[in-house]
Amino acid sequence: MKMLLSYPRSGNHLFRFFIEILTETPTLGYIQNVKDIPIFQNTFPENIPFNITKLTDYDKNNLYRKFHNTNNETPTELIFIVRNPREVLLRHLNYKLIKDVWCGYNTYFNNIDFFNNFTGKKKIFYYEDILEKKEEFIKQLYDFLELKNESKLNYVLQNIDKLYENSKKGKNRAWGGVNSKSIDYYYKNIKDKKKEEFDNYIQSKIQTGKYNDIKVKYNL
Repeated sequence: MKMLLSYPRSGNHLFRFFIEILTETPTLGYIQNVKDIPIFQNTFPENIPFNITKLTDYDKNNLYRKFHNTNNETPTELIFIVRNPREVLLRHLNYKLIKDVWCGYNTYFNNIDFFNNFTGKKKIFYYEDILEKKEEFIKQLYDFLELKNESKLNYVLQNIDKLYENSKKGKNRAWGGVNSKSIDYYYKNIKDKKKEEFDNYIQSKIQTGKYNDIKVKYNL
């Protein structure tokens, strides 16, 4: 099983969109949500050249599946998408501080621990770079997946802005949609009485020394 791991609201659907286009194979949705179907089965306003036949034509063990927590799985390959905790935690939990349920704040850091401890083939992608460094993201994904389809790569690069826009417009799928208008939208809108508590929680994690990469990346 190949794992595509991310905390909710971290661009998982967008990522799956490009995996399916580049590999011309499906991706699998969150296992506990039957409505979270492969992206190629969505309805888009114009034709998207996924070139995928039907899901039953593919070995599910060789496909990437979406996860929001590790669920005690042991993947053969791991792609991990990370978004700024100041944005994604506030976005997903509507500015609340919830640390003791599966989708609470601790899951975000548990996923980072899982990635750091995983010894197989793996790569981390940052949500903000996916949005702001589009061509670099596509090339890195193509290389990590060890693909040999340069015509498809060139098609994606030549149509990249249109594909990004179309990725937002898929219908009949289970996802939260595009809500924020920038990569720094939620933290600046947090209420003052919550901000100190939230900041203290983030710093309690950063001060463990286990999350230096995101500390540097997001200036935490």
